[in-house]
Formats: sequence, C-alpha cells, structure tokens
Amino acid sequence: MWTSFTDRGRLGAVTALFAALVLSGCASKGGVGLEGSAEGGTSKYEQQKDGGAAADSDAIHIPPVPHDPAVEKYAEQAMAEYARALQTRMAGKDKEALVMFRSLGERFPQLSGPHLNVGLIYMEQEDYAKAQQAFEQSLAINDANPYAHNGLGLALREQGQFDDARIHYERALVLDPKYARAHFNLAVLAELYMQDLNLALEHFQAYQNLQKLPDENVANWIVDLQRRAPDAPSQPVANQDAGNKNGELN
Repeated sequence: MWTSFTDRGRLGAVTALFAALVLSGCASKGGVGLEGSAEGGTSKYEQQKDGGAAADSDAIHIPPVPHDPAVEKYAEQAMAEYARALQTRMAGKDKEALVMFRSLGERFPQLSGPHLNVGLIYMEQEDYAKAQQAFEQSLAINDANPYAHNGLGLALREQGQFDDARIHYERALVLDPKYARAHFNLAVLAELYMQDLNLALEHFQAYQNLQKLPDENVANWIVDLQRRAPDAPSQPVANQDAGNKNGELN
C-alpha cells in the first residue's frame, strides 16, 4: 500500500490520495476470499470477498503506517516507480506488477510496501504459502505495518492456521483500532472458523461503526448474531472517535 511508504510531511496529502486510490483498486479486484470458500459462492460473505487485505473504500479512516523517518528518503526515491507498479496492478497486469514490486523490494530493502503488494498479488492467485512469505518479509522490515498483519492473517486463515490468523488481525487492530477491514476479517474468522459468536458480533459492530454509511449486509448479520449470541462483547468496541491518536506513531 502506498501508506507503507510514508504518511506525513509534504508527502502526506499525496499519500492519502494514493492510499484511497490503491485501496479502492484492491477492492475492485476479485479473488481475495474473506471466508475462504472460492467455490459455490454460497457464503453470506460472498459480496465481501474482494479487498480482503485492504481497508474499505467506505471506511471513515485509512490506517497510516508507522515507520522510521530514516526510510523516507528511500520512499521518495522509489515513489514514482512504486506508483507505476500500483497502476499496473490496478490495470489487471498482475504478472508485470509482480516483477515490478519484486524489483522494488530488492533495490529498496528498507521499504515494506513492495513486499506487501507481492503478498496481495499472491493472495489473488490463491498461492497462500507465497503470500504468507511475502507478508512476513514485509513485517520483517516494518512490524508496525497494519496492512501486512491483516494480509498475513488472511494467508494464515486460508491455510487453516486460525489461532495465528487471529493473532495478526488483533495485532493490526492494536496498531490501529480504526482499521475497519481488520475488524471485518476478525469477525469472519470468529464466526465461521472459531465459532466465537460474541467475538464476531463485537467486531462486526466495530466494522459497522467505522463506515461512512451503514453496510446493509453487515447490519443484518449483526441482528442475526445478536439473536444467537446475546452475551455482551467482553471488550470495548471501536468507534469513530477511537484511534485518532494513531496517526502520529512514527
């Protein structure tokens, strides 16, 4: 993600613009299953399959990526080429984009963003082992990248490693409690794979609270979970005021 480079200073406005663009682009690409079933399309989450490792276009907040200020000079050097790689990916030329992101990752080992995008491409190709490896490379560079934790959670979930997937979703939410997509993915994991309905309800509610406009599907799911899991959530639910302090974690 563009935010994997930098999110402050004179690049801040450009970063936010490109982040929104990139995240929307991710969301428009299919194949990143949220619930792991690529066959049949019978899941109630079918309409939410795309964009699993990205924030929602309707989310009120785009998570920043805390980073070492020392890497900003490398981000500036790589910015133009990174933008071309993103545009290539958004154009559906994943094979070409993969080469470009790999090249960036080799020449700019200080940046976590190229490896993150390599992971996202592998997720779309349903090569979850390679996706996991790429996300882990991203986190080895910057363990505070919430997108990489969320992506790794998805890759681990697809390989049946549910407890580890939960750890990485929760790590993403510690880094940014307003990261709507991480709430969504954790809720899906909790309901479909861990049968923890209270946890699912808690995080679907958090996701819903972080949307500009209520998601009608999620609203129905919340009603269903409130009926089946009436216990109150054991942890605070994120809201639109939460996480404001996370924008300056650098």
